[in-house]
Amino acid sequence: MSSNILCGPCSHVNTQKIAQKWCTNCEEGFCANCEQFHRSMKVTKDHTLISTDDYRKIENVPVNLKCDAHGKKFDLYCKNHDVAICVVCVPSLHKYCSDVISLDEAAENAKRSTALDDLEDSIKVVLENLKDFINNRNNAMKNLKIEEQSVRKSISEMRANVNKHLNELENKMLEDLFQRYENCKSKYGEAQKYLNNTEKEIKLLQEQTSSLKLVGSDLQVFLGTRQMNKVIHNEVQSVKLMTSTLQDYKIGVEIHKGITSLLENVDNFGKVKVEENTISLPFKDAKVDQAQIVHKPTGQSFDRTRLQLRQKFQIKDKSNFTNVRGCWILPNSHLLIADYIGDKVIMEYSDDGRHIRDIPVSDTPYDLAIIDIDRMAVSYGGKYYMEILNINNKMVLAKVSFRFSCWGISYPNGHIYILVTNEGIVEMDMSGKRLRTIGGKYAEGVIFHITTTNDRIYCTDFRKDVVYCCSMTGEDIWTFTDQSLVNSRGISADGYQNVFVVGLSSNNLMMIQHDGKDSKMLLSISDGLDQPVSVHYNRDKKLLLVCNAKGDAFLYSVI
Repeated sequence: MSSNILCGPCSHVNTQKIAQKWCTNCEEGFCANCEQFHRSMKVTKDHTLISTDDYRKIENVPVNLKCDAHGKKFDLYCKNHDVAICVVCVPSLHKYCSDVISLDEAAENAKRSTALDDLEDSIKVVLENLKDFINNRNNAMKNLKIEEQSVRKSISEMRANVNKHLNELENKMLEDLFQRYENCKSKYGEAQKYLNNTEKEIKLLQEQTSSLKLVGSDLQVFLGTRQMNKVIHNEVQSVKLMTSTLQDYKIGVEIHKGITSLLENVDNFGKVKVEENTISLPFKDAKVDQAQIVHKPTGQSFDRTRLQLRQKFQIKDKSNFTNVRGCWILPNSHLLIADYIGDKVIMEYSDDGRHIRDIPVSDTPYDLAIIDIDRMAVSYGGKYYMEILNINNKMVLAKVSFRFSCWGISYPNGHIYILVTNEGIVEMDMSGKRLRTIGGKYAEGVIFHITTTNDRIYCTDFRKDVVYCCSMTGEDIWTFTDQSLVNSRGISADGYQNVFVVGLSSNNLMMIQHDGKDSKMLLSISDGLDQPVSVHYNRDKKLLLVCNAKGDAFLYSVI
């Protein structure tokens, strides 16, 4: 845009005048005369006019005012789906939605909405996290330099005690050290560059949000808040993913044992060793779910949730006897079943109940968790081990043994969480290396089933009829118990951190609200539940699979 904003109405009649005001509704400038005329018209008298100087502050804030699908301006808002829509969206996508209101009504008081406050809080928290991460990397770089200098000193001191004919070996050693140090430094630099760039982007978003809040219209604030929430959410996920698998390097040296007595036989001066330790910097989350209208999406989702049966079928292995313990819904809607008594396979079914294939595993499986389209993690209960398998070629990619039985298994954010008797919740990386063990009550109870979200762990105590919710580091968030839930077993969570859990002896499926304070029964024995033991929710497909121990499978749409 040029340095001067021209009056829109004057430009339509081939006259160029400098605009003093900008209409946020019409999205064009007005000179003094046209401004008076604009304010006097009945259809435009309520439009919001701001100075062109104020408009400059928000003209580059990325607020989309038009529907991407139809190219028309947003003028309606669907409460059911929590999205702004145009008139063309209604018959095609929102025909049966009961809560469609005008966008002006939805955007009213947007500057005082909790969503804007949450966005500002999210930006602030992300910047605080980035600052901590940058400081962490700076300190790691300083420590790396100190260690490098220490190694260099050790090499120099050793070199002073040997003969001149070791010069060539010494130079070779120092070159090796230099290359390894530069390699480590380069990797630290890449992380720092990413974090610095992300910090700049978030600060820019912070400035844009402040400007939008200060001078933007309610409509711009409303739409900008939602769109920026998506940006900040994506940035948070990207930073979490990056900072959950950072590498720390420790440089050391290993001097050849015979260097003082067998100089003529030694072919190297020593070895530069770099110790790599994977760390996970804790990300302090802001409020995950944002709201524009004054209500909480989590509560609304919990209140609205109901189930619609899509398919019921019987799971049977070759012996016609089953003892289901784990299940999963794949991205293509196919269903995986772990039978703890039957054959040494994971059974795959279509969503209409047809048997597709058996995936061979090393023993009768207890539980499973899909990692990606090629890999899955499988636990074997009393067999004391778990495996990471290639689903397609059946190869074992990693095997981890335990001193005790391993039961429920879950996979979020690049790590595997598994329940181990007498130990508790064991966290591992993809190579099978232990990162953390959460013991206490998780090691003492009769806990067989586990599920996870990005920042929470949920599990059930079969003997105590209890559902536990804790952070990824084991801090208690809430504990749920209810007389209508007896022998709690399988558990899964939706996108709002509400929890589905089955009671083996109460023959029911309950839904627990995200804060653990409320619950409701979704299915009972009258719906066919008879010792239900396993449940899995696919958040993308909005499908829920519930399995009885004896092999009855129920697939529901969650609406």
